[in-house]
Amino acid sequence: MAPHSQTSWTPLRPQISPDELKRTLSILSHYYQFITAEQAIDILEGKVAPIDNALLITFDDGYRNNIDYALPIFQQFGAKPILFVVTGHLDSGLPFWFDRIDYALQQNMGELISFEYQGNKYCFDATSLSALKVSYQKFRDDCKCAFTDDIDMNQLFNALSEMLESRSGKALREICVEDDWSGIVSWEQLKEAVNLNLLDVGSHTVDHWRLDSLSEAQTITQLQQSKVRIEDELATQCDYFCYPNGNYNKTAIQLLKVVGYRAAFSTDVGLCQSRDDVMTLKRFNFPSNKTKPELLYLLNA
Repeated sequence: MAPHSQTSWTPLRPQISPDELKRTLSILSHYYQFITAEQAIDILEGKVAPIDNALLITFDDGYRNNIDYALPIFQQFGAKPILFVVTGHLDSGLPFWFDRIDYALQQNMGELISFEYQGNKYCFDATSLSALKVSYQKFRDDCKCAFTDDIDMNQLFNALSEMLESRSGKALREICVEDDWSGIVSWEQLKEAVNLNLLDVGSHTVDHWRLDSLSEAQTITQLQQSKVRIEDELATQCDYFCYPNGNYNKTAIQLLKVVGYRAAFSTDVGLCQSRDDVMTLKRFNFPSNKTKPELLYLLNA
């Protein structure tokens, strides 16, 4: 989320403008009661009475624009969202691979781009932004299906990014500190928001790796180190987790409990009910650009 005037590029992935966020929240505020993550889990576990039309807002990844542009809007409606952060990116300040490749591709517009890596050929149609959007999405989808090891997949992403950056002489890491689209939130910003009781913070792993593609030892490291890092930096308990890419399995669920998480959020679509497993909670994508009837139908369907 960012005003276009504050950026030199626009990601291919859909984005929500501050105005659209405010418009949607204004509609929702008339029909729903915004609750916190703790309230939500207390209700689902039967520790407190249910609240009619309760709604929890969640954010994934840890973009700085969530704090700079979204949080003030949530304050206007008395909503306290939870932000799931990737601690390794908070520590490094470097952009996510999907933003890095996106930016690098857009610096090589006007041609068909083809690379070979470890015997495989990767092609992108950069003759137009609309064509690039399609080919880039196909690339991402194909990679997620083809790779069962996220470490190997990220090596591919890094190699392709380096090739593209070498061709254009431009790299997102050079501008991401000031870039409203890709900039990562700082620990200082999170600490201030948490201390003001404006935001809860949960874990989204250390490296944004899919848990069902990791060994048990790697999964424990991702879960434990991110939890400890958040608790040390923010002096608050980290009880909640969100699965990168929505991927989970029985091993991941069990290890979350071992490490000490209270609940975990998936990308499975739907409403949460009292009988649901709190380690695989459902969510909806934020419903932007919907009319009021469409919005209310979507969240109750």
